Amino acid sequence: WNTTQWSRTGLVTAPEAMAKAGDYVQDQNGKPVYSQRLKNGELVFLAEEGPGMGSQKYVSLPDKAFAPSGKVWVDGNKLVSSVLEVELDEASGAVKLLRLKGEDHNFVDTSNLVALNDYRYLKGVNPDDVQANGPVEITIGEEGPLVASLIVKSAAPGCVDLVREVRLVEGEDSIEVVNYVNRLSVREKDAVHFGFSFNVPDGELRMETPWAVVRPNLDQLPGSCYNWFTVQRWVDISNDDYGVLWSPVHAPLMQVGAITANLLGSVSLDQWMDQAIESQTIYSWAQNNHWHTNYKADQPGVTPFKYVIAVHRGGYDGAKSARFGLEVTRPLLAFACNEQAEGCESTETVSSRLDNDNFVVETFKVSEDGQALIYRLQNMAETEQILRMADGKKSEKIYLTDLSEKPIKKMSRKMKVPPHGLVNLRVE
Repeated sequence: WNTTQWSRTGLVTAPEAMAKAGDYVQDQNGKPVYSQRLKNGELVFLAEEGPGMGSQKYVSLPDKAFAPSGKVWVDGNKLVSSVLEVELDEASGAVKLLRLKGEDHNFVDTSNLVALNDYRYLKGVNPDDVQANGPVEITIGEEGPLVASLIVKSAAPGCVDLVREVRLVEGEDSIEVVNYVNRLSVREKDAVHFGFSFNVPDGELRMETPWAVVRPNLDQLPGSCYNWFTVQRWVDISNDDYGVLWSPVHAPLMQVGAITANLLGSVSLDQWMDQAIESQTIYSWAQNNHWHTNYKADQPGVTPFKYVIAVHRGGYDGAKSARFGLEVTRPLLAFACNEQAEGCESTETVSSRLDNDNFVVETFKVSEDGQALIYRLQNMAETEQILRMADGKKSEKIYLTDLSEKPIKKMSRKMKVPPHGLVNLRVE
């Protein structure tokens, strides 16, 4: 199942029990697709052009996996595919090299105090006391040809241990990082951070917040919080020629330029920043127990934190950034069905009703009164866009609505929407 509005190609993970017949995967037309059995027993395969808000049927068969012509492989501390090269630092375990295959530009700022996915632990409030992880052991996780990964194990202050996995999929322009933080029970004020320093000369930082895109300082009212920010799904740093996208899937709090969020209790006004640091370094504020009430005093045990980093050619594109964020947080889903695929039929294909890729469907649902469909759409472009709803049934009526879902104003199938504008439609 693809729960986004557009057709997409991507990796699907099937549990071992669902795909126990074999490693060879065919689509509903009998065409073989690339697949690989992971070491934990799961079967991954590449689903191609899954319809928007629809499904495709695949079957696993008792044969060897069908391997891609190009492949991803492990070369020492490197992961290499036909698209990307990734290299880990032998001392820290962080990513010190991220570049497009065959190009010289490194998207990691190697002159900074942190690389990509660098562990930082702070006990108390003084950022000068921040600590890194201990010596690392780097081993091979998955060996390809469709998925390859490296496992980084180390001791880490504040933790029993720290395990980080960096994964690369053949053909994709992104890497996936999952950090398994096995925390000690610490009652003193402390915090866990992961640093990400990007190298995009003259790049501008934008972050998605609920129904908005924000540039620190430029798009903030006086008196806003500059010490930390909350991200919905993605951050983009781009110049006119290229850029990076970063998604903190499990950790929405971030700091820009430095560790600046360590404010405890009642603090004087001068401790609150009146301007954000201009920087391409992001600190993911993964865990903390800074607040004195209504918050857990310690956070022992294993907690995973997932991040996805994609590189792109060309400047900032709001629609592409939104699609990246939605795809990262809405992966393709595998469900079991019988040979007739009963219960796997597609619903209405929302994307077929829209002819402008700048619009993202935030919500598509049956109205609370059961008499209509509700579309909540956002224009992700920096300019005014025309929204056109393709013809439906002759009796169909389109109304502007709000969160009440009641018809407010009858609309035509064509309407103007301002930059970043949000439209609520009731289609009867």
